Amino acid sequence: MFHVAFIVHPRALLTGLTIPLEMLRAADEIDRVSRREPSRLRVSIATTGDRAFEALGALTVVPQQPLAELRHVDLVFIPPFWRKPKVNLPAVIHQLVELEAQGASICAVSTGSFLLAEAGLLDGRAATTHWSFLNDFAERYPSVLLKRHHLITRSERLFCAGSLNATADLTAFFIERWLGTETARLVEAQFSPEIRQPVRQQGYFDGEINEQPDELMAVAQGWLTERLAGPVRVTELAKHLGVSQRSLNRRFQIAVGCTPGKYLRDLRVEAATGLLRNSNLSVAEIGVRVGYVDAGHFSTVYRRSTGRSPRAFRAAVRVKLFGSGVETAK
Repeated sequence: MFHVAFIVHPRALLTGLTIPLEMLRAADEIDRVSRREPSRLRVSIATTGDRAFEALGALTVVPQQPLAELRHVDLVFIPPFWRKPKVNLPAVIHQLVELEAQGASICAVSTGSFLLAEAGLLDGRAATTHWSFLNDFAERYPSVLLKRHHLITRSERLFCAGSLNATADLTAFFIERWLGTETARLVEAQFSPEIRQPVRQQGYFDGEINEQPDELMAVAQGWLTERLAGPVRVTELAKHLGVSQRSLNRRFQIAVGCTPGKYLRDLRVEAATGLLRNSNLSVAEIGVRVGYVDAGHFSTVYRRSTGRSPRAFRAAVRVKLFGSGVETAK
């Protein structure tokens, strides 16, 4: 079971919560249907009081769970503030400290990072916030390592997203860690195929995302990444590392969470997605660049991983980014 809590207060901008909530619900439905088993997601909407209140946008928020009763939470989302952040929310600050001490990961959306900083949880740690409040944040919290040029930061279990688009990207990262790459790509294709960038390309992290305790498997990851465009045999990788193929598969699965073959396929799909979005190379040329000489095989692999063909993805991205008058590459 994966327990996600969303903290809501009267000055919360609800779009900072509805986007990750809907993405997580979609991911859970994909997972539930594919496994034909009950949901593995538990969602708590925690409020600061016991009465319903009208949030911005004339939406009424009905208390679901008292903030003080949150326990055993895996991930917490803190919403942004409407306009200038006002952090005189002692109950929220106290509970954030408690949840962090209990081992929860916390994601602050946009100016929600002010609450993390006010709680003292970001002292000496990397953080970011909405661009229009960077100077205010730096003045208020000089002990925080503010990363002005990054939309996403991570320091151990504390995450900050500087915009709503970055929040969607970070939510996709959580889904990938929780339910796997294929589910994450399917959710992205539904919600925001035109905006997503891999988190490791736009984020600042204290340590690598894939911190690898098995040093040999870290070498394996690097070896696979370097051979993205060429033919790769797992037997060659095992020989390079001086281990048996069986041992390689077992250790890679434990350390990374998938087989070497799936890891390489995910890397190739990610690289292909970037080329489809940002280049005018043909689908066949992109396939070759990411290791697939046969264009038909490349399209099959891409569709299985993302839920749509390379051509369909490119068409959707180009229309949303540039308008229907832009001619897409064939």
